[in-house]
Amino acid sequence: MVEKKKPLQLLRMARSTLSIIYNDHFLWTFVKSYGLFSLAIPVAKFLDGFQVLPTGGI
Repeated sequence: MVEKKKPLQLLRMARSTLSIIYNDHFLWTFVKSYGLFSLAIPVAKFLDGFQVLPTGGI
């Protein structure tokens, strides 16, 4: 029973650390802003020369 105590403590510590990171507002703002920015570059390269909005109006 003593052998299982150490991994259980490590598991609880890892779970609490991940919970703190997951609930941190600043971290998610950082991840979302840079994640969307890194996603926008390939999309812009894919749509290079493609006209999304018509210039003549509807």
